[in-house]
Amino acid sequence: MGLHDLRDEICIVGVGDTPQGAVPEKTGDELAIDAARAALLDCGLKKDDIDGLFVQRSYGHQGDYLKVGLMLGLNPRVGGAIDGSGATGCYMIQHAALLLHAGLANYVLLIYGTNQKSNRNRFGDALLEEHAPYGAFNPSLPFAFAFRRHQHLYGTTEEQLATIAINQRQHAMLNPKAAQRTPITLNDYMSARYVVEPLRLFDYCYITDGGHAFILTTADRAQDLRKQPVYIRGMGRQEAFRAYETPDLVMQSFQQQHVAKMVFPMADVSVKDIQALYVQDAYSPAIIAALENYGFCPVGEAGRWIQNGRIALGGELPVNVNGGQLSGTYMVGWQNTCDAVRQLRGECGPRQIKDAELLMCTYTGGLREHAGALILRR
Repeated sequence: MGLHDLRDEICIVGVGDTPQGAVPEKTGDELAIDAARAALLDCGLKKDDIDGLFVQRSYGHQGDYLKVGLMLGLNPRVGGAIDGSGATGCYMIQHAALLLHAGLANYVLLIYGTNQKSNRNRFGDALLEEHAPYGAFNPSLPFAFAFRRHQHLYGTTEEQLATIAINQRQHAMLNPKAAQRTPITLNDYMSARYVVEPLRLFDYCYITDGGHAFILTTADRAQDLRKQPVYIRGMGRQEAFRAYETPDLVMQSFQQQHVAKMVFPMADVSVKDIQALYVQDAYSPAIIAALENYGFCPVGEAGRWIQNGRIALGGELPVNVNGGQLSGTYMVGWQNTCDAVRQLRGECGPRQIKDAELLMCTYTGGLREHAGALILRR
């Protein structure tokens, strides 16, 4: 079986999310359960229809597969807990697609919940053992170093990088689910403090509590459900556990480049066919990297390429029209997939992409050790 055998065979038929922001009255597991209920309601399935379950662990030791399965009251045939950090949601979708195609499940539920904001998690703790001896106490450090290198090699400027944060805030202002909806200007951006130079405050994701869930099934079964199915046209993933051997871990990511060689041929499309792009943007340079590594613009030119409204709603390639993680919500990429599904259904109101038919979601995890992508179609 080749990847092309899966093209358009598997669908996302249900999506669900919870209130985002600060939700201190709920645990991450409870938020995941709420999202699962919403996804079931979205597609019209009953709990007992679900025979596959995947759970993403979240910060604060939440997301235990057995515990969440007990809370849901499920007896799945297949499933488990998967950890690819910020690429986990994408990896789960790909695992579910393979299981569904093999006939090992009929309906697979994927869930993630976190109270990382209310729980005041320290995101750098897991990195300290390896990096602290070198003075690296912040997980954004590789992105800051890599963007500085991009500046040195290609002349990219902080003003060009600001376009990303400003653009995503404009998108967030149209999204009632977004956590940050106050407009920002170039002056606001340039006046903000450095966190790790050259990255400023607005280059960082906005941490939130919340939950998300997806339900997948085969194309045949999808026809009987409540909402218009969204088809998985292409998918790919690549690990980079030896990434530290490469000269440029973040911006010239061989793992993203390898994913590009999988996802576009499987989908039988090119970058010119993609109407909008979603990027898992823990930090704004992630968008520069994705545009270059997936071939939307030449290497070294993304800073100039994104100017003049090119990545804004209504532009040539809208990017993160939900506000992304810089201004929307920090759900390690799940919120982007959820939004892409709703865009393809035509459910996004004033920020709806006109005639949306083919969208791409890209994901990275850890310090870029994980990469994945999906191409979704109506």
